Amino acid sequence: MSALIVSPIFVLATYASAITKTVPWRDLPATPALIRASLPKPVKALPPPTNAPPCRAPMLRVQRVSGLQWSQNEGLEIRLRNSASRACLVRGTPSVVASADNLSNVVAHALTLNSALGEVANTPAGRYVYVDVSVPWSCPSNPGGDVAGLGTYHQLTINLGSVVSVKVTGLDLKLPCGLSVSPFFTPVPPVSYPTYWMARLNPRVSMPSSVTAGHALWYVVTLTNPLRRAIALSPCPFYVEHTSSNLKFEYRLNCATVQRIAAHGATSFQIRMSVPANTPRGALRVFWGLIGPTTVETSSSVRVN
Repeated sequence: MSALIVSPIFVLATYASAITKTVPWRDLPATPALIRASLPKPVKALPPPTNAPPCRAPMLRVQRVSGLQWSQNEGLEIRLRNSASRACLVRGTPSVVASADNLSNVVAHALTLNSALGEVANTPAGRYVYVDVSVPWSCPSNPGGDVAGLGTYHQLTINLGSVVSVKVTGLDLKLPCGLSVSPFFTPVPPVSYPTYWMARLNPRVSMPSSVTAGHALWYVVTLTNPLRRAIALSPCPFYVEHTSSNLKFEYRLNCATVQRIAAHGATSFQIRMSVPANTPRGALRVFWGLIGPTTVETSSSVRVN
């Protein structure tokens, strides 16, 4: 049987061909400002609709009273359901009065809309509008929040003319610093972002078997696109690499020659990471990930000699 002889020239040529398919590393360190500028910007929200006819008292029904967790405050978030078959609009700050037998009524002070982190908007049929009632425990006249000897209020009356007239009962409120009430509001919708397609890329790390402490670690990250559409590397993404020995580096990929990854395609990137001379010997776990609103991360191990 004759031995298979492989020409060294062929081996070198094959290795060179493999290298040309890997995008070379470039020294492009990241900064917080550059990273922020590269991340997707929120989709500009449209103004909430406020064109519905006014809500009327019979349309709004109390659905729930729940506690709030405000700093140095306790309070109530009162939810009113639009029981009508059409949308309606409620705006303004109601009068809120706490009452109990043998106790003087306490009238709430008005807060701004910002206090509720909400907005004025139509309330669709079957949906909710809210009002927050805060019960401060601490104030200049009672900095320690002492409630000893104070009476307990069991009812709130909420009134906004012909819009709302409801009583909330079954409460146990002590009012060392009075009451405050927000305007009616609907919660601000969560911020939405455009689809971040790079989060769909699948990264894979190819590590050498070992690296010498005090030298650079060179490895390859391959990004595979599982989609039936190309994924643009625009803006060119940043990546983070961190290790089990608490090293951390942030760089930008080299997108000079690669601006997109084809559908069902893959692109490999050469990565360089400094390994300090004092890095502990033995197995080192290296984590690599694209920096974005969604984590795209993988990891592998290398032995430090």
